[in-house]
Amino acid sequence: MKGIWITALMIGGALAAGGGAAYFAKGYISRQMRAEREQLHSQYQLVNVVVAKTDLAPGAILSSQTVAVREVPRTFLHTDAVRSEQWSAIAGRVLSRGVRSGEAILNAHLAQGLGAGFSAQLPDGTRALTFPVDEEASIAGMLAPGDRIDLLFTTAAANDSVTIPLLFAVPVIATGARTQTNENALPDRLQTGPFRTITVAVTPGDAAKITLAQEAGRISVALRQRNDHSDARIARVTKSSLLRGDAQPGSPRPRVQVILGGV
Repeated sequence: MKGIWITALMIGGALAAGGGAAYFAKGYISRQMRAEREQLHSQYQLVNVVVAKTDLAPGAILSSQTVAVREVPRTFLHTDAVRSEQWSAIAGRVLSRGVRSGEAILNAHLAQGLGAGFSAQLPDGTRALTFPVDEEASIAGMLAPGDRIDLLFTTAAANDSVTIPLLFAVPVIATGARTQTNENALPDRLQTGPFRTITVAVTPGDAAKITLAQEAGRISVALRQRNDHSDARIARVTKSSLLRGDAQPGSPRPRVQVILGGV
């Protein structure tokens, strides 16, 4: 009888030990699986990032026209990628490197400061030159990036004043802080408000002419029709020629009627 009780106790102990081991093993496995699921969820959690809408070249302005927000799994996300909540801090910034369509914008892609990288928009061999203008020279503030202008130079010469053509068909690339590529990134007041400077793209030699003209006299702006690429001939005009009413080159001379004989 005693042997039966001992056997029963041994079997019960073994069953209890096995049950306890199974319980703890199940708990351990459950915790491990939960941890693995949380890790996978964290790795593949979708994060909103700023990406390029199309292929963007160096000098491109970041705006709603050039970038969009896309969801990207965290595990595939570059640590330097710009998140959607950071958009307001980079709107209007300029790319210093090209970005392919669909690629995330990285902080390393950004030029330093608003407007940095503007040189990437200049045609080869040209220089960006900024000079001050008043309301008259800015065509009452209606001059816009992309326009082409003629520059006239007026100065005192001896006892007279003279105006001569300085440059023709000069491309305007900025009015104040506004350019053709950053309009959507600027506040409304900078897009439509008055400006005190214009920036033009000119050769180094023409940049020197404009610089000297600013010191020696006054520069006036004449707005061209965008499709007008003619090289108009304009003679120098002085106070004396205005008073005499001298004809401009190319103007028809008055004809004298000669009558021969009589009636």
